[in-house]
Order: sequence, then C-alpha cells, then structure tokens
Amino acid sequence: MRAQPHASAHRPGIIAYSGDATYHVLEDLRLVKTRNGSDNGSAVLGSKQRRRRESDRRMLRAAVKLIGRRGTVGASLGQIGVDAGYSHGLPIQRFGTKLNLLEAVIDTIQDRFMRQVDRRIAGRKGCEALAERIRFQMEAVRDMPDSAIALYHLIVDSTGTMPELEPRIAQLHAVYRDSLRTYLLQARKMGELRKDVDIEQSVRAISGAISGICIQALVTGDTAKLGEDAEFVADLFVRRLTDRPASLAAPVKRKPKKPTTPVKRAPAAR
Repeated sequence: MRAQPHASAHRPGIIAYSGDATYHVLEDLRLVKTRNGSDNGSAVLGSKQRRRRESDRRMLRAAVKLIGRRGTVGASLGQIGVDAGYSHGLPIQRFGTKLNLLEAVIDTIQDRFMRQVDRRIAGRKGCEALAERIRFQMEAVRDMPDSAIALYHLIVDSTGTMPELEPRIAQLHAVYRDSLRTYLLQARKMGELRKDVDIEQSVRAISGAISGICIQALVTGDTAKLGEDAEFVADLFVRRLTDRPASLAAPVKRKPKKPTTPVKRAPAAR
C-alpha cells in the first residue's frame, strides 16, 4: 500500500514516506563538492538511504517478534530499538509514534503477502486462482507463524486496547477480500459459477473460514496441518460454488518451510 509523502511532525524539515514494507526518511542533505568540482553528493545520500532502510527493516522485524510475544501493549518503542540492535530512541526518531510503527508493521505484512500472492497465482484465473489463493494464505500462516501471530495481535487489539488501528485493519481486510472477489468475478465471467452463487456472501464465508481455521491453529500452537486444511477448504468452497472439486485446479505440491523460531501460542481473543 502506497501513501503520499507527508511532513514529519517529530522531525521538522524531514519528509517521511510510508508503505513498501518500511518508512523511508529522506533528509535535506547538502551536496558535497570535491576539490576538482565533481559531485559525490549522490553517493553520500545513497549510502545514507541504504543504512536507513536497513535499520527500518531490522526495527520492523524486531517489532513483529516483540508483538508476537507481548502483544501491542507490551511492545514498547524503546524495546523494539534495543531488540533491533539500536538505541531506545531510534524508533521514536524514525517513526514518531507507536501508531505509525504499528501501521508500518501492517504495511510490511500486507505488501509481502500480496506480492507473494501475485507470484503464486502466476496467470491462473477464476476458480483455479481462487483455490490457489486459499491454499497460499493458509500455508503462509504455517510457514511464517511469527508474522501471523503479530498480525492476530494487531487485529484483536484494534477492537480493544488500540482502537486507533481499526481503520488500518479494516483496510487490510478490504484488500484481502478484494483479492478473493476478483477471482470469483473472473469465475462468473468464465461461466464457472452456479447461477445462484452470491459473490459477496462467498467472499465473507471464504475469508471467515480461512481466518477462523488459522487463528485456531495459532491459538493451539498446531500450524503443521494447515496445508492439509487448506486443501480441504479450497475443495469445499470450489465444490459449493461450481459442483466440481478444487483438485481440478492442479495445486502445486510444496514442502512446508520450517519456521525459524518455535511456534508460540497466541492468546485467546478477548
């Protein structure tokens, strides 16, 4: 999700760009001239940008892990900076507020997921794409439990302890549902759907089934079977929508990735 540049309230004279997995901050850097008159300012600026982007990525990764362990309330900006290998003050200097950082975390997760969806779908359309999309979302929770647990915390806390996150979470859900809707509309245009299929009801049901099963797996700490569950859910809905099995979508068999960290149980929804 791309955002328009906006003036940074916490650091005058700096323009902050949100989206694309991080906040990219550009300062008004004067060009440095060498003695022979050549301009090496671009190299200096480029190096500084790279360092900023790397520090942003490290802080966002640290935030995902800390949110997964402690929830949004227990994830302080200062601790995120320390866990990323920087000072307590760098997250405040870079993001300004905790809300900005949490929204950047959501941007990161959403952008990565949608890029991977595009690669996974790879030209498929209609019900074939829908079945693959269902499989991928559930397998992504299995393969990236840290991100999934952090996102679960953010979603739950947007209804309670962090109501300021509610608009961003609503936008996240809209993006995910738009993806499902696109494939259903393609299927209708291709003549694959039964005439009595309600597109919006189907979007809600598919999205709800994916979320419910994935959250249940995270709460119990058992995500290993999400690949099998994904096949079941894809087949269930394709049969309901078309009277034919999802196996006709020819899923690509993939070995599950081993999580880099042990899967921790997420807290029960409040």
